[in-house]
Amino acid sequence: MVKDETLNAARVIDDHRVAVTFEGGQKAVFDCAPYFKQPYWRKLSDPEFFRTVYVDYGHLTWPGDIDISPIEVWQDAVR
Repeated sequence: MVKDETLNAARVIDDHRVAVTFEGGQKAVFDCAPYFKQPYWRKLSDPEFFRTVYVDYGHLTWPGDIDISPIEVWQDAVR
């Protein structure tokens, strides 16, 4: 993984999007809605739960060991 791809910060924008900052300083918006249909991430469709997001070891993370890799975020985020 390239250093710039590691996440430093995340802030919820609405019920399915997160504003992220990468280690290299680049900012982007990541839409999590496509993940809501998949069993592992289905819990993210609950707006209250979605808002519990934090960055842990460079990953978008939620309680219960739910996470999205920084590489996925880097590839799919709108910069």
